Amino acid sequence: MRTRFVVGAVCLLMADVVVGDQIPAKRVIGLNIERKRASPETALLRRSSIDAPQYNTNNGYIYTTNVTIGNPPQPIVMQIDTGSADFWVNTPSSSLCSGSFTDPAAVGAVGCAFGTYSTNESSSSHYLSSNFIVSYAVSGMASGDFVTDDMTVGGVIVKALQLGVGYNSTVIPNLWGISFPAAEGVVTVAAQPQSQYNNSVQQMVSQGLIQSPTYSLWLNDAYASQGSLLFGGIDTSKYQGQLQVLPLVPSDARGVIDQLYVNMTSISLSTGGSNMSLTSNTTAFPQRALLDTGTPIITVPSDIYNNVVQALQLITAPGLPVALCDCGLANSSATINFGFAGVSIAVPMRSFVSTPTVIDLALFAKAPPGSIPQGTCIFAMANLASAGGFANILLGDSLLREAYVVYDLANKQVAMAPTNFHPSASTVVEIPAGPGGVAAALQSVGVGSASPSSIAAGSTASSTSSTAPTAVQTTSGASTVGRRLRQGLVYSGVAAMGVFAFVR
Repeated sequence: MRTRFVVGAVCLLMADVVVGDQIPAKRVIGLNIERKRASPETALLRRSSIDAPQYNTNNGYIYTTNVTIGNPPQPIVMQIDTGSADFWVNTPSSSLCSGSFTDPAAVGAVGCAFGTYSTNESSSSHYLSSNFIVSYAVSGMASGDFVTDDMTVGGVIVKALQLGVGYNSTVIPNLWGISFPAAEGVVTVAAQPQSQYNNSVQQMVSQGLIQSPTYSLWLNDAYASQGSLLFGGIDTSKYQGQLQVLPLVPSDARGVIDQLYVNMTSISLSTGGSNMSLTSNTTAFPQRALLDTGTPIITVPSDIYNNVVQALQLITAPGLPVALCDCGLANSSATINFGFAGVSIAVPMRSFVSTPTVIDLALFAKAPPGSIPQGTCIFAMANLASAGGFANILLGDSLLREAYVVYDLANKQVAMAPTNFHPSASTVVEIPAGPGGVAAALQSVGVGSASPSSIAAGSTASSTSSTAPTAVQTTSGASTVGRRLRQGLVYSGVAAMGVFAFVR
């Protein structure tokens, strides 16, 4: 069946609307997601000394959707996060929203601008416990109560959803984590595996709203304001070629698959018709990599990061977890290619180059006058050694915009293909329950998919040319900017850039 989306922040596949207790013939929930600033910095940037409004501004952005919670409905904006599993919201009396918590990254407690939820204002709210807790590697934590309440997404009601109420919060947006229940805070932070519960994806399955605990994400390109999220389905118009099925892998020596890690098999730079490896003998591939929409950047091991810095003439300085670059690099035709078994995702420079946030500009002000020229931007890749304790590669929105990814929690696999930024009318396929997963869904409509990869972490993978990295030229004189930056760029005691403030 050919279906379409309706313009708006949140919508359903119109052929399959759920009303009350009715279950649609095709159990797929389609949402538009919006790309928003995580803090109100756009106006401040207009007054900044760095004038680069024409360039991509992907740092400090998050992907959100609109929901309502409770009866009567309380409107909430939720950040979509594949790197966590709890659905939780700030409350008006929280430490963040009441002003008792002070954080310069909050810029006046902007977290509350995404909406708050009050249990006392909902007749359908039911208290469960005070065991809610979640922690993120860099951007803070939240704790408070667990309650159940009805959550409505466009006309679909997820009844009695267990959600966290963040009475103590240092995290700006409300978070909708859609990873495995085993990644819930009660398991990973409180060490109470017996308290694991049905999160939002599992609750949709248990209520028959979708057949399987699956979803697919299309973030759209770096300049677009909207993308889409499908629970229980695939949109075959949103990708190019075949979806490659990849098994998820354990994140550590425990051998447990509880997060969305895949094996990354290579990384290379393509420029001017040549392809050069960015690897070295220090980092053996495959490497585990987390697919995480909750962070805008990519983190890689030190040797790879240093190779990227050299090849692109990026600027690094003590205390900076990310590099600086000439904003003209966004116009380069070069791509950084991330290889997985059977599929490669080419990420263009425009997806890395980011105009500075207000926090970045405050740090720039500490540099000697004139040492950072106009046209200086952030390069949204970080050294893993500066990534707040992460042990594995982190693949955030810079990469995920360039890939269409289907997540199958039941079969512990994902399917990936290069994204299609100019799709025709949406063609949605429901993903059935059972071991077939994505392959079974596509076979049902005569569309192929590649078989799962079986490459194990640490085994030998094919590599690209080992040509030594050479500098990539930009359209606005990166080498000149590089010299000027190197002459006077000094930071002392800087903990994090604004682009990094939202990494978890």
